[in-house]
Amino acid sequence: QIKSCTSRAFRIFICIPPATTIPHNIMGEKKSNKHHNLTVLQTDPSSTTHVESFHGMLAVSSFIVTWLASLASPLVLVLALIRGYHNVAVFIIFVTIVAYLPWKNGAISQYFQDYLNKYHPLYYDGVSIVFEGGDAPAAASSKHKQTFFAVHPHGAFCIGWALLYHNPSMKGVRFCFAPALYASPFFRWFSRMANHPGSASRPSMNAYLCAGEDVALPPGGFEEATLTSTNVDRVFIKRCTPVSKVWCCYI
Repeated sequence: QIKSCTSRAFRIFICIPPATTIPHNIMGEKKSNKHHNLTVLQTDPSSTTHVESFHGMLAVSSFIVTWLASLASPLVLVLALIRGYHNVAVFIIFVTIVAYLPWKNGAISQYFQDYLNKYHPLYYDGVSIVFEGGDAPAAASSKHKQTFFAVHPHGAFCIGWALLYHNPSMKGVRFCFAPALYASPFFRWFSRMANHPGSASRPSMNAYLCAGEDVALPPGGFEEATLTSTNVDRVFIKRCTPVSKVWCCYI
């Protein structure tokens, strides 16, 4: 079903290199005629100020803290109810209700996305996002085909995935998270504010693809996260049979 509903698939490798001098700081789009590539993000660490780096740290921390809060929220809710911390329990219930309400992104969400996109990349020594073939999902083009983005590496906290998630060039792409993580109210609210999230469960994936949506997924998942190494590039696809079929047919 996945194979029949997907026009093409891309492998995306996010590279965060050591401190080097990269050409002028560019936050917009730039085309490379040599290889017909499209650069949508390129940072220059030499022009990044300490204040910008601090804001970048806040952006990175927002991902990590929300992820950790998502893991702890069920236990915290139970303890809050048992111990009588009603304010904490009410807050968690409030977040849960807001996270599951059918609202659409507005001015607040747009400001949040702009903040992440502006400062998050500046935390690192250098970041670039390049689309081979010169076709970005958000580009208004009649030639754009439905695309499946297989993102690697996962990493300990999947920071490369986070950089893609809030980048304007990926606006409208359905980023699929682990079902348990996506069900968490804190993470669900956060991810809905930042872009267009979804569940990585098989029924949900089939529904997104058959509806003609662009979909992004880190196929290695948690297993690949546990294999993370700064010295060796490691991939985990042992139990990713449906995704592997897509790779074999379209890459």
